[in-house]
Amino acid sequence: MSVRPQTTASPNRETHNREALSRLLRWGLRPGSPAAMAFAVCCVMVALGVRLVFWLFRPDLAIFATYYPAVLLATVIGGWRAGMIAQVLGGIAAWLFFDPSFTPPAQAFGDQIGDFALYGLSSGLIILACEHYRRLIRRLDEEEHYRRLVVDELKHRLRNKLAVVQAILRHELRGHEDIRASILDRLKALAAADELLTRPDWEVVDIRDILSAELSQYGERRISAQGVQVRLPAKHAATLTLIFHELATNAAKHGALKLPSGEVAICWKLDSGTLRIEWSESGGPPVGAPLRRGFGTGLFRRALDPFHGTISTAFEPAGIRCEIRLDIPDRGKAGERSALPIVPERLWGEHTV
Repeated sequence: MSVRPQTTASPNRETHNREALSRLLRWGLRPGSPAAMAFAVCCVMVALGVRLVFWLFRPDLAIFATYYPAVLLATVIGGWRAGMIAQVLGGIAAWLFFDPSFTPPAQAFGDQIGDFALYGLSSGLIILACEHYRRLIRRLDEEEHYRRLVVDELKHRLRNKLAVVQAILRHELRGHEDIRASILDRLKALAAADELLTRPDWEVVDIRDILSAELSQYGERRISAQGVQVRLPAKHAATLTLIFHELATNAAKHGALKLPSGEVAICWKLDSGTLRIEWSESGGPPVGAPLRRGFGTGLFRRALDPFHGTISTAFEPAGIRCEIRLDIPDRGKAGERSALPIVPERLWGEHTV
């Protein structure tokens, strides 16, 4: 007879509890609800218990010290009404249990009024500040939630439109297999680049995946890359995706990728938390500095500002040379320690990026 091993639901229960706690801290309780009022009472009871423990060793400590955190937590989770409940109950508990002037009177009545007025004023300011913070955080969370829904819907629609375009091309170009395959490959590369822009914030992206997604459509022999492995956080990856897309588009319209003989070389290195990327074009038509700053230049400046980044462009006789610098957090630098330098090979040759 075989004995079936017992399964435990503790990991699932722990995960559920963590999610419930995260949801509580993020969204809180409905203001004015019985749950919010009960939470305020629980906060005061915990504060009273902590004060009783300290009273056994240090009865001279401030009687209101443990109730300020109770007011703060009750307001953040349950709203200003719950904060006021915690404020009133905390004041009553402090007066009944720890005020040495209650029996027998050993402190002037005016001093008692002053102490409680100071407690009321301080806790009131805590309630005001926490309520403002609470509303601001909830508004930001709602905007983030709405933005994520819109992004997911746009991703779904883009995929559907891409599928329709591919079906049309397969039908209309059924007699031109080479042209159809070339166009479909470029559409797939564009779709892969768009996917990088919608990665969640906790994911990391290799810089070579960005280059492959943005530049694979321009051919296997015209792009070269050299650098260490760098794993980028999602926001950094999205920014570099936009920048590489703009550089590649300009190169295809006006620069090296406009002519069959043109080439693009990208090299990068990571030094003391700063990622330095160099984009060099050669073999294209003659280029010159534009008379005015275009949309792409403004995009570069705005996109790199949050990461203390800079970008400089030089219009040399051989072609455009662009240098990009931006700060990378520690989790983005993790891949550098185990990475080996990539020898100067074609981007889609033997060492595919």
